Amino acid sequence: MFPLPGLIPPPPYNFDDALPPTTLEMYRNDQLDDCVIAARAHHTIRLVWDGVRPLLDISDDDVVREYNKETGGGIDGLNLNDSLDQWRNEGWTIGNDPTMRKIKNHSDSYSIEGGAFPGTDPTMTLHQQQLQARIFSSIGAQVNLILPEGVRVNNRNSFGPGHPWQDTSDSDGDHHVMLLTGYSVEGFLGITWAQRQQMTWGFLQAHCWGVFFVEKGQTT
Repeated sequence: MFPLPGLIPPPPYNFDDALPPTTLEMYRNDQLDDCVIAARAHHTIRLVWDGVRPLLDISDDDVVREYNKETGGGIDGLNLNDSLDQWRNEGWTIGNDPTMRKIKNHSDSYSIEGGAFPGTDPTMTLHQQQLQARIFSSIGAQVNLILPEGVRVNNRNSFGPGHPWQDTSDSDGDHHVMLLTGYSVEGFLGITWAQRQQMTWGFLQAHCWGVFFVEKGQTT
């Protein structure tokens, strides 16, 4: 399932370069531990965009409603694999549209080659160019991270433009999920906490403990 593409990825690439101007949303991830659904919202927008129609409008309320549904009103966050299962099997709704938006499938968790969290299956280990190729072919990747202690949503000097993630010294901070949308000569690009985030390959090796890809469905 989800064989890695044989293609050589293009030079520096970011899916978002093709999008019309858009505001990156926080989706209340500064108030709730809803990063899994926030990443899903960012990913859904990109999976359904057809290059013609306006971008899908996903609200804070949409994200929080789904987060509360999947947690049963809890406050301890979500398991990314379990939530991807839910997205595939049950779907979620956006706005007043009753359509259950579902992905067709998702991969198992890949590990990062040379990373601090090695997997047991070498066929499920990604080297840098494989991750680039899969981001390009799958319209992004969702990643499980254990952040360095100094990276926090309430510390604006620890993320966003001008603050690339490159610290490989510890993984003592929060568990976090985000969407990767591209890569550059410096590393990889993603979206978190309403900001575009750059990070090095070394950062992923130190802090990423799972990478997931999704396949869009007819109602995604």
